[in-house]
Amino acid sequence: MKLPLRLAWRYAWASRSKSLTHLISGISMFVIAAVTAAMIAILSAFNGIEEVVSDLFGTLDAPVAIVPITGTDLPNEVGAWVEQSFGAQSKTPLIEFVAPVIEGEAIVSWAGNQPHVCAVLAFDSLFLNIAPITSAVRSGTWNPAWSQSPACLVVGLGVKNILGLNSIHDESQRASLLLRAPIPGKKLARHKEKAFQAERAFVCDVFSINAEIDRKYILGPIDFARTLFSKDSTVSRYELGLATGVSEDEAAHAIRTRIAAENLDWQVRTRSEKNKLITQTNRAEKWATFVILSFILVVAAFNVMASLTMMLLDKRQDMEVLNALGLTGWKLEQVFALQGVLINTVGGVVGAVVGTLLVLGQQTFGWVKLQGSVIPSYPVALEMFDVVGTLTVVVIIGGIGSGWMVRNLVHRFV
Repeated sequence: MKLPLRLAWRYAWASRSKSLTHLISGISMFVIAAVTAAMIAILSAFNGIEEVVSDLFGTLDAPVAIVPITGTDLPNEVGAWVEQSFGAQSKTPLIEFVAPVIEGEAIVSWAGNQPHVCAVLAFDSLFLNIAPITSAVRSGTWNPAWSQSPACLVVGLGVKNILGLNSIHDESQRASLLLRAPIPGKKLARHKEKAFQAERAFVCDVFSINAEIDRKYILGPIDFARTLFSKDSTVSRYELGLATGVSEDEAAHAIRTRIAAENLDWQVRTRSEKNKLITQTNRAEKWATFVILSFILVVAAFNVMASLTMMLLDKRQDMEVLNALGLTGWKLEQVFALQGVLINTVGGVVGAVVGTLLVLGQQTFGWVKLQGSVIPSYPVALEMFDVVGTLTVVVIIGGIGSGWMVRNLVHRFV
């Protein structure tokens, strides 16, 4: 006669003694829950950092841009080609806005102070519909008049501090900058000062994104940049605003296919590709941390094994009874291995719930603050893949460890 597994399970649990086994089981479950919650919280923190970095470095970029393969310029006709091929009136309307952008380096000086080399990023009003530049402007609105002469510029906070600019909001005290850029084809050794195109402009506002960008960029109207950089018939690139419901990858793939079919000397660059190095570095750190925490989880699994060892020692007589009643082999192992799996599963689920609540609480209430930062609280972002992956690791490690421990001890005792 063979004893059904269901009755054997009831017998084993009904005969449990109120002993140290309970305490060890509880501690093991708590450790598993704590490690699981920590893993979810830390992985969510890496996700939040990645989103913040992407937002900060993507403030001056559209989702998709067309850039030259060689050289630094694109002809003005590229904008018309994009409108015709992918604009609202085309067969495949993927693009809503096409904004020309000119970017180049210039020497900037003010009131005889030490000059500073900056990157001038110039665009027209369409670009404001594509990139979230207005959110970075200190005044909260984009005030410069595009047709104003002299031009009105928005400087980075770092540029403002380096140049030592005074009040910029009082029109009577606005700083007048002198910008000089090399004229193509003119050598400095021969033409001296005449090798530079000089233009004056006023500072109308200040923007702040991050320290690196703030020290580097000056924003202004594209007509001003055409004169400064001598680019009447070319631009540096075209930034594209996507139509509603169109993804970055979908638009990039369609435009690349069309460019390749027509054998054009252009290429497509997405926002994520521009920040690829930063994104890859953050993800590498994230998964390295995941592996390290998984090793900690392995150490925590030894607590479960200790609990199973105590239980099997305590149940040695019960194992002999069950074996005499016909419960042998893997079925006898199952009776006790299931407790190890149960400890890991319950601990993992509790930890996942706690970790998820901590992340959602940080997102909602911002418990952990960042003083003096561009963001008020520590960024976190919950991804379901992280939760499922963590639970999978917990159950697999716990299941393998419990099964191995129970198998060895049952063979030794019975």
